[in-house]
Amino acid sequence: MRECGTPSVPSFYALRKKQASLVADISNLQPRHHISALGNHFYMNHPIDLISLDWANPFVREFIQIYPEITENVSESWQADKFTKEINDQLTPMWADWKLASYKHFYVNEVAQLQDGRFVLPLRWIIFNKEEHVEVLFLSQNELAEFIVNDPEMKRIPCTDLKYNYLDLKTQFPDLKFRSKSLNLRYDIQVMMPHPVRKIANGRPAFSIRIMPWADDVSGNRSKQYNAHMNVYVANVNLPHRKLSQEYFVRFCSTSPHASSSEQLEALAEDLKSDKWNEAYDCKLNEEIIFQMHGHLLPADNPQQAEHTSTAGANANLWCRGDDSGGSDEHRESNEGYHALFEPGIPRTPEQTIKTIKDQIWAAGRGVQDAVDKIQTKTGVKDRTASFWIQQMIDKARQIQQDRLTTEATRDPRLNDKKVKGPDRESIKESIKAAIQQEVFDWVLTQPRERYDRLPQNSHKYIWHETNKVWDKKKDAQFAIRLQSSSTDGLSLSPLRAHYMVQYKNSLIGKHFKALQQLAVFHLHGGLCSKELFDLWKANGELGALIWYPEIKDIDKYLADLQILLDNVLDLWAVFDPSRIQYKYKLHVLSHLKADILRFGPAVLFATEIFECWNAVFRLCSVLSNHQAPSFDIATTLAGLERFKHQVSGGWWKNGNGDYIQAGAKVRNFLSNNKELRRRLGLADRSSSPPGFVKLVSKAKRASLLLHDAHPNFNAETQQLALISSDDLESRKWADCRYVVSRSGDVCKPDSWVFFEKMPLDVTRLCWQGTSSPKTLAGRIFKILSPEDAREDSGLALTIVEHFDVSSTNDNHFGMPILSRSGGVEIVKAKHDCFSGACGTTEDIVIQGRDRTTRTQKTISHSNDSRFVLNMHALHNANLIRETLPTSLYKPRPLFSDRRAKHDEIAAGLRVTGPKKRVAQKEKSKATRAKNKAKEANR
Repeated sequence: MRECGTPSVPSFYALRKKQASLVADISNLQPRHHISALGNHFYMNHPIDLISLDWANPFVREFIQIYPEITENVSESWQADKFTKEINDQLTPMWADWKLASYKHFYVNEVAQLQDGRFVLPLRWIIFNKEEHVEVLFLSQNELAEFIVNDPEMKRIPCTDLKYNYLDLKTQFPDLKFRSKSLNLRYDIQVMMPHPVRKIANGRPAFSIRIMPWADDVSGNRSKQYNAHMNVYVANVNLPHRKLSQEYFVRFCSTSPHASSSEQLEALAEDLKSDKWNEAYDCKLNEEIIFQMHGHLLPADNPQQAEHTSTAGANANLWCRGDDSGGSDEHRESNEGYHALFEPGIPRTPEQTIKTIKDQIWAAGRGVQDAVDKIQTKTGVKDRTASFWIQQMIDKARQIQQDRLTTEATRDPRLNDKKVKGPDRESIKESIKAAIQQEVFDWVLTQPRERYDRLPQNSHKYIWHETNKVWDKKKDAQFAIRLQSSSTDGLSLSPLRAHYMVQYKNSLIGKHFKALQQLAVFHLHGGLCSKELFDLWKANGELGALIWYPEIKDIDKYLADLQILLDNVLDLWAVFDPSRIQYKYKLHVLSHLKADILRFGPAVLFATEIFECWNAVFRLCSVLSNHQAPSFDIATTLAGLERFKHQVSGGWWKNGNGDYIQAGAKVRNFLSNNKELRRRLGLADRSSSPPGFVKLVSKAKRASLLLHDAHPNFNAETQQLALISSDDLESRKWADCRYVVSRSGDVCKPDSWVFFEKMPLDVTRLCWQGTSSPKTLAGRIFKILSPEDAREDSGLALTIVEHFDVSSTNDNHFGMPILSRSGGVEIVKAKHDCFSGACGTTEDIVIQGRDRTTRTQKTISHSNDSRFVLNMHALHNANLIRETLPTSLYKPRPLFSDRRAKHDEIAAGLRVTGPKKRVAQKEKSKATRAKNKAKEANR
């Protein structure tokens, strides 16, 4: 800037000093130092400081959902069972009518009076029928002026029916009395007057918020050399999924190349104490509030979740982190044991896990590793932090035992008496070992010393591998050509790099598997896989589409369909490889998906894809750091990013005088008006254009035509379009458009497959229809036209859609609906039926950069375009597609009528092949050890 002649440019030191000052001012966003239970040092930007910014940020506060919602359609976390049925004590305790100038705070478990004079005890605030309601018990007063329960049944009434709160009633009834013994009904509650939070709030609103922490190991390098860091991020679960799927709403907490996720999450848990309330500024209410934060769920991959739940992992006998499934090889091969792998077992509980860990720690004080191993083998519980100290306890106990039991110079004097023999001597040894055990146990409670001194005094991957591992180079090329020729319109996928995916087929990442799940089934004909694998691909694709539902309208029907598809996938794996479910934990964990969706909502809500995308931001910070103190440096850098994001978003913060302020209008408008900055901060919403909005092609490419020239097959029937305004449309000139926005918000271009609704006078407009109506048709867009003299948002545009009929029966090979040309048009996610059609290859010109070359590459050439199949494996709009189609075309059907009989049959075969394999494995291992020993001897 100085070289360009800009005046008054601050020095780099002054810039950094000002940035640090702003970070300190905004919610004290300073990385805090922590020492873990294993003695590792790291720094954390605490979630409580980060989430407090959400209340003061207008880009975020508008979308925060305070109360749980009772609704038939489940699309958000606050509509699922955990929010609506499990966490009463952690919900927001108060409500107020913010529309009134002088609003009153109503709290749960405080007697209140309704507009009609009746007394009630509020139990919980909820959203019902899109309005705020309260669940109450009706009260009456007895002869002693005590409030007692009138009706033991909870009632749901609008919050606006409330008139007087506790403070009002205390004024009217100075000697107010009540009793609580009859209130222990459907809720385990205790009547409190006043509510304890009322005093803490001191007139300020009090809210509760829930977060979703996520941890994973990430490389801090861009090169192939892996530079392991363990990262922890959080997301605000009270925000809708459409927001949480954007990087803007991901919050970085901490990273460390040394401290594990469990160590860092322990520090994060400091913010989740049930009695901790925190101040923030609510930019919607324009006043200071207090809020409490709770953990809602902890998504992670399997190794991370095994560590978080203190289980021994996928290789343990009792391998499941959620239940007691598993057992020895012999048990898994029994009829009961094998069948049990396909279903959830008895749930683990935190109390059981904690007790088991304490038992292991106590057993370690005897200095015997086998005692600890037996407990871990029996229970499947193995805690990473405890294991670190258990090993030190065993070593310490053995050393003390050596000193007090064996070494003559230092051992207990009672053991030097040679007259003490037999049971008496063993009794003395046992008492010494017991004392050592207690001593070592007491010692470990004080470790590490620095922390103790601070205490108060008082896959999709598996099916892809099984398919391609037998391919040669010719089949690799054949599949790559087919895959690259796939149309990705309507699938929300990145551009396919099929040849790259095949070349590095054993090193793919999530986005590659996402593409394969939706497209691979159409290209596996011609000897590329067996029938068993193809059936598994079909079942896997159907399950994936159902799991990807963003909204569940009928939870019972959805879960019933989900159970059938889950069973089919697991059973097909059992048919393909009977032993796979014994050793691949990811298959068993599918059996828990139904219960997880019921508790937490649609599976996409707890997907980790956005966190993994955010790793790129972390990696850039790591690459640009000096690598001397990565935990502190990266936390500091990202705290600065949070500060910048908060200020340009128009967020508020408290200045040195105690006043809440925000940046000036020009700074705030910078984010609103700058699309590039919004993109870089990860705030990139889908098209906000209204349905029916069209985008014209550029003037240089724009053609002008009459309506009857728009389609080569226009006939008397289609020309009825002119009846809309016979005086105008026949002579009006029309221009081509690039796209039109559908009712579902999708950008649809010419050749896009859509469902459309035929309106009166044959005016065609794109839509999504909730039911299978005769007016709802399938088709493919031929042209999008707008009057030359009209604006893009005028609503005068017409979409010409070629109509396709949906067959009443599915394709025999793919099991998907068939689309046939009718002289009109078809649907939004359809793929050409390459199996039934005679498809060959042709050659296209290769483009390198922007230059055309003389080289060619093979691609698919379709013999006809009159028959298509509808891709039911597509993830985007999977729920809308199924709502439009007849149920008979997509309803899941069980693979086996008697699953248990099939599992018993497979288990019987495993009892024959399993022992043989284990014997062969032992012999192979023995031979390998002998070979290695011989090599070592010959050196």
